[in-house]
Amino acid sequence: MNVFFVRLFSLILCASGCAHAAVKAKLASQFLARGEQTLFEIRIEDSDADEMPVIPEIKGVVIEPIGFGPAPPFPGRRLEYRFKYLVYSYAVGPHVIPPIEVSVGGVRSRTEPVRMEIFDPNELEWKETASEPAELKETVRYASIIKVPERKVFENQSIPAEIKIYIPRDLARSVADWGVPEFERKGLAAWRFEPSESPGEVNLLGQPYVSWSYPTTMTAITSGLVEIGPATVRLIYVKTVFDRFAQRVQLQATLEVPKLGFTATPLPEGAPDGYDNAVGQFMLGTAIKETEVKEGEPLAVDVIVSGSGNLDNLRSPKMIDPGGWKVYDATPNQRGAERTDLNGTVVFSQFLRPLEMKTSVPPFRLVYFDPEKEKYETLTTAPIALSMTAASMNSAVESSGPPQALPLPLERMTGILGLLNGRDLLVSPEMEIPGWLGHALAILISLALIARALWMRYGHFLEKDEVKILKRKDFLKVSDSVSSDGVQFLRSAGGFVEKWLSPEKDGEIRDILEERDRVCFRATKEETLLPRNRREQILKSLKRAAFGLILFAFSMNFADGADTASLAKQAYDSGKFEEAAKLWLDAGPYDRLSADTLYNIGNAAYTMGATGQAALYYRRALSRDAAHEESRQNLRYIERKYGAITIARPNYQYALANIPLSVWRGGLWAGVWMLVIGLLIFPATRPGSRWRVAGVVGFIVGPLMMSVGALGWNYYPDDADFAPLAKQAVIVGEKVVLHSDAARTSPEIIDAPPGSLAEVLQRSGRWAYIGFATKTRGWVPVESIQMVVPKGKPEPPKLKKTTADGSSA
Repeated sequence: MNVFFVRLFSLILCASGCAHAAVKAKLASQFLARGEQTLFEIRIEDSDADEMPVIPEIKGVVIEPIGFGPAPPFPGRRLEYRFKYLVYSYAVGPHVIPPIEVSVGGVRSRTEPVRMEIFDPNELEWKETASEPAELKETVRYASIIKVPERKVFENQSIPAEIKIYIPRDLARSVADWGVPEFERKGLAAWRFEPSESPGEVNLLGQPYVSWSYPTTMTAITSGLVEIGPATVRLIYVKTVFDRFAQRVQLQATLEVPKLGFTATPLPEGAPDGYDNAVGQFMLGTAIKETEVKEGEPLAVDVIVSGSGNLDNLRSPKMIDPGGWKVYDATPNQRGAERTDLNGTVVFSQFLRPLEMKTSVPPFRLVYFDPEKEKYETLTTAPIALSMTAASMNSAVESSGPPQALPLPLERMTGILGLLNGRDLLVSPEMEIPGWLGHALAILISLALIARALWMRYGHFLEKDEVKILKRKDFLKVSDSVSSDGVQFLRSAGGFVEKWLSPEKDGEIRDILEERDRVCFRATKEETLLPRNRREQILKSLKRAAFGLILFAFSMNFADGADTASLAKQAYDSGKFEEAAKLWLDAGPYDRLSADTLYNIGNAAYTMGATGQAALYYRRALSRDAAHEESRQNLRYIERKYGAITIARPNYQYALANIPLSVWRGGLWAGVWMLVIGLLIFPATRPGSRWRVAGVVGFIVGPLMMSVGALGWNYYPDDADFAPLAKQAVIVGEKVVLHSDAARTSPEIIDAPPGSLAEVLQRSGRWAYIGFATKTRGWVPVESIQMVVPKGKPEPPKLKKTTADGSSA
């Protein structure tokens, strides 16, 4: 255990300049207009610095201290001490803030270098837009731009990017909310644009303006021309209107950001063996928990990649010599908001099983392309020494008693489960059979048995065709001779054929006559045993030829969703999560999408950062198939990680959920109909009929299935016990708060984490009155929730930002 933590801790510290885990330098915006001021911070986790850091002089860049102290507390965030500085420059071009030495608890650490670029304000595009609503219409003048580094960019290389928006300072003071940008892209995989914590200030055209930055990272997934934008950003601000008395109203303006295009250079030829899309500057290491193992026991090895580059699209380093090992697919840890930073660490959980005695775990290798040096590099880890003992064949026999029972392990999920590939996108046709069809079939069988029973008793009064009456009487005589000697039965059957049928037109009937002649007209007279199944087959053939038999044929069309599944998987692997979700959603009508497809949409939503919508689609998958374990496990992970409010249930109910509710319900009704049909079989058949055996089985099995089905149905974990499915909704917004009234200024009741399950009790304009399973009720904006059962086809998951006070303004 000590080996694992020492190696893991030392690797992460070294990969971050021996300080990344404790001290970090952060610039609110890396792209600044000439003269624009922005915030620069040195952040220290859980401790204060021993002294003020010394900021080195940088040619053409001004850094002015403005204060220091602990950051405001925020739930889920570690305590931080921050040194704050104002940074600005009038020298157009790239600049670097070098590493800064910080002393914490007597230990000196250094921050990472921070890059910044100063651009000419003439590059900004100026526009005007009209606010809404129309009766309060006014014009908003603003400037915007999308910026990426002014340097050579290679295919698969991740680079920082920002959307910059400049509005007048007077307008910025009344802004209530900045929306999340919606943008188009071509040849790029981009993490969501999130607003920085601190705006900047600059003078443009002789007027003071406030700049708002949306930093993110982008990866060029193809070479050649790639494009980002155009983009739109929703701006909500407050204005005081005088109508008899002063009142504050909210106005909305949609700001447009122009498109940016640049060229991604293809990677050079001659990549070494083992290269698999890694572009950046990395460090590689391994960590293992146990080095003393037995032969054949699986090992858990963490392969750790740290550095700067396309960490989100990185694939696991491969073992150099896998001979004698069973190597399972590695699982990377999920990165969240840190995706906006090029620097970071990805841990691949690699499971191995030795197929023979081994003394060490072979090295792992990572081949990557360094865009700074413009050449390929190779990293390898050191072998991990093992102390392996041979497995004892008699260990179980030598044990003096039964093994001690250990407690059940808890799930140690650090991320959601992966996609489900190779499964149907749509519900298969056999699952499309409506529920009433089984009841209809049972009713038809019951009616047929009732009709047969009535016909057997009163049919002779209704028959008018004398020929048909005589033919039926003769057939009944043949049926009554089933239990007699085989010779007698064949003679009766042959006589019926000669009297009523045409053997020359029917091969089966001709075979019956030939069998009668061969058995009945022979020299020796002896008893013939004709098998019962042969007698029944002869009766069926005679009945078909004499009275006819209606055959029904059914055909069903099956949709092939292989192409759509492949395209969606490709988009997902390329980081185009919204596109992948849309492809899965457009695979067919929503009511035909399988639970696996809805689960994959939930995975795409979670990976793009829309946690609430991920939980929504996992619940939609469970409403389609309550036994969908992958959706239930991912939903548990989200509820545990984000503290979502949900329904607590006993474990036995989740065990019942392993079988779909339709099976429990179907078992109850199947038992009812088995009992009813079993009762009707007796008056509708003759004594000695084999169908009466089925009737007896119905008497025994029917009540048993009714009891089991009723118990399973009654105790099934149905969320409809909390609220009808049609009224269930999921909190999809971030930082949503329940209010006591339908107004943002009303008192707050409770935080509603994303993924929480709620019942919609009432709607009033843009607000909804909801209740949780905890008996807590309150008002939230309508756009912060989505119904589990949508009206019509839902929209694909998208990132929607909700303000901290619960409004969606």
